[in-house]
Amino acid sequence: MPADDSPAVLYVDDEPINLRVFEANFRDHFKIITCQRPTEALTILGNRTTEIGILISDQRMPELTGVEFLERASVIAPDVLRMVVTAYSDVQAVIDAVNRGGVTRYFVKPWIKEDLLAALEDAMRIYQLQSRLREIEARMLRSERLAAIGQVSAGIAHELMNPVAYMSQKNRDSVVEQTLEELPQILNDIETGSKHIRQVALGIRGHARSDEVSAEADLADVAGFAAKLSRSEVKQRSKLVVEGPPMKVIGGPVQLCQILLNLIVNAAQSLEGTGRQGLIRVSWEPKGDRVRVTVKDNGCGIPPELQQKVFEPLFTTKAAGVGTGLGLAICKELVDRMGGRIQLQSAVGVGTTVEVDLRRVAAPAST
Repeated sequence: MPADDSPAVLYVDDEPINLRVFEANFRDHFKIITCQRPTEALTILGNRTTEIGILISDQRMPELTGVEFLERASVIAPDVLRMVVTAYSDVQAVIDAVNRGGVTRYFVKPWIKEDLLAALEDAMRIYQLQSRLREIEARMLRSERLAAIGQVSAGIAHELMNPVAYMSQKNRDSVVEQTLEELPQILNDIETGSKHIRQVALGIRGHARSDEVSAEADLADVAGFAAKLSRSEVKQRSKLVVEGPPMKVIGGPVQLCQILLNLIVNAAQSLEGTGRQGLIRVSWEPKGDRVRVTVKDNGCGIPPELQQKVFEPLFTTKAAGVGTGLGLAICKELVDRMGGRIQLQSAVGVGTTVEVDLRRVAAPAST
C-alpha cells in the first residue's frame, strides 16, 4: 500500500470504464486520483499541486486533447511528471506530446500493466528525487540568505559602534566644547545605525513571514549602506562609485541591501588577477513605472556559454573555496519576490553589467 504522504497519480480520461480499470490495477501501488474532464483536472492540479507527482492523460477527449491539457498543466504544475495514453498511434501526436506537453512517456492502448507500472515507478522515483533536490536547494538558499543578513547585521554593528566609541572617547576628553559641536552629527550617526538595526530585525521577520515585499526602500540610502558593508571586499581591488537620484522602490531595505551587497562583492571578486585598476559603478535611473539599477565592473567577464547558468543555484565560475554559487541565485530569488527582473551582460576580458529592474514607488500627486 502507498504511504499516506506519498505523491499521488492523477489520471484523466473521459471514459469512466478506463478510470475504473486504471484505479483497479494501480491503487495497491500508488495513491490514485481520477477525473473525467480536463478542465476539472486543471482545477484539481492547481489546488493540490504539492500532492500530485505524476499526471497521465488520455489523448482523445471532448474538451481538450491530451496534448493541449498537458501543455496547460505544465504551466500550473511544472514539476509534475506528465504522460499520455492514446488508442491512436499517431507519430505527430507523439511529437506534439513531447514538444508541447513536456511528456516523459507515451503509451498506446491497450496498455500492458507491467510496462505502465514500471514506467510509473520510475517516474515516481524521479519525482521524489527532484523534490528532495529542490528542498535541499531551498534550504541552502535560506541558509545563505540568513548568512547575508548576519553580514549586514555585523556591518551595522560596526557602523554604529564607530560614533558610540567616538562619543565615549570625547566624553573622557577635556575639550567639552568641541564635543558639543560635534554631538549633533554623532547622534545622527547613532540614529541612522539604530534605524538600520531595526530594518534588519524587520527583514529577518520578513524572511519568515514573506511580508517584506510590501515595504519600501530608499535606493540611495540602501546603496550607500551596501557600499559601506562591502568595503573589505572592494578596497584592495577596486574603486567603488555609487551614484543616482533619490528614489524609492517597492521591497524591503534588507532584501535590497542583500541584492546590492551580493552584486558588489561578486563584481569585486571578478577583478582578482586582472592586473588592472578595478572600477565598480552602482547607478540607477527611472524607466517608466520602474527603476533600473545597474552594477557594472571591468573584471574578467563571463564566457557566453556560461551566462545563462549564472543564476542557477550552486553554479559558480570562481575557484574552489572562493564562491558558493548561491550569490546570484539569491539575487534572482529576491528580485523575483520584489516583482522585478534581473539580467546580465558580460564580455570576457572587458567586464560584466548586471541590470535589476524594480518597481518604483509612485511620487505623491502634487496639490
